Amino acid sequence: MEREMQPPEHQPIGFWTARAAEAISERIRSRLAEVGVAQAEWWVLHQLSLHADGLDERRMLETIGPNDTEQVARDALEACLAKGWARRQGSTIHPTDAGSAHFREAARVQRELGQERGVGISREDYITTITPLQQVIRNVGGDAWHW
Repeated sequence: MEREMQPPEHQPIGFWTARAAEAISERIRSRLAEVGVAQAEWWVLHQLSLHADGLDERRMLETIGPNDTEQVARDALEACLAKGWARRQGSTIHPTDAGSAHFREAARVQRELGQERGVGISREDYITTITPLQQVIRNVGGDAWHW
């Protein structure tokens, strides 16, 4: 049974953004777990997929860090190294064949999830959602960035 709510213009944006983030993160985590990849490991694998010749460790951590905490990013990188999905050469992190294979499987899952999230939402509506959220963050003195 659907409960009645106030009209959207009277709803708190913080409540809805938090609930959306929770629901999206839980769905991503559970689906990636099905293919043996943690969400933060996905961030590492994804960055490596964009940098076939390797990526400076500090740059990687700066790029994926805003997704969670710096420690979570560091732990994910160390997990990928320990699992043989990446290798370190000096300060550069390189993808491995095993990591690339896990990336491809996780990327398939992420594409499916993106399609699932987008059902019934036009590109224009998506842009109209993201743009005001970015402005809200600026309005309250926040500083969010996503590569």
